[in-house]
Order: sequence, then C-alpha cells, then structure tokens
Amino acid sequence: MKINISLKDEQKEFMDQVINDYSLENTETSIQLLVSEILDKYDHESVFGEIRCIGGCFSTDAAVPVELGDQQVLKMKEIFQQYEFEDYDSEEEELSKIVRSMINYADQEADLNKLFSEG
Repeated sequence: MKINISLKDEQKEFMDQVINDYSLENTETSIQLLVSEILDKYDHESVFGEIRCIGGCFSTDAAVPVELGDQQVLKMKEIFQQYEFEDYDSEEEELSKIVRSMINYADQEADLNKLFSEG
C-alpha cells in the first residue's frame, strides 16, 4: 500500500542524515526499514507509550510516498487505536503520526546501528 508520510522538517533532516550515515537509497527505503524493525523487534510501549511530539506535530512540510506491506499498515492502525494519539482527519495522517513517532523514538533513544545497519 502506497501512502504519503508527512514529516516535519527536523524529522526529514534526521532521516536524510540516516540515509547518508548508513548509505541507504532514499527516504522511502529508510522509512521502510524503520517501520519494519520497530514493528517486528521493539516493545511498542517503549516507542509509543510516551508522547514524543506535542503541538504542531502535523504539518505537510515534506510528504514522502512510501510503499508499506498490508500487514505493516494493519499493525500501525492497531497501534494508533491502542495509544492515545490526537484525532486526525484521514487514515494517511494517522499512519504518518505513527511513522513520526517512530522517527522521534529513533532520534531520541534507539540504537541506530540496530535499526539501519543491514544484517
């Protein structure tokens, strides 16, 4: 499923740095890797249980089209329902919020080598 992920400027800059540091192809690839790793290998409470983004979180500064698997999208929808996120107008905005939360977690707490190094 192709969705447009909306990122804030600082999140786009963080992902650009990740692409550079880990020799990834592009933003879509880095987001796919991030989503896959966090959904499969991280404690969701650690990632989503803490509010990492307050006020002005949703902006359309940078929208990145990303192809995600149907199962990943289903998991992300479940996570959105499970945790207390603010309401958004569309499913795409809700999924963007989940990805932005993952990026904030990666930026603040995660071991980037575990998230973005292949193998």
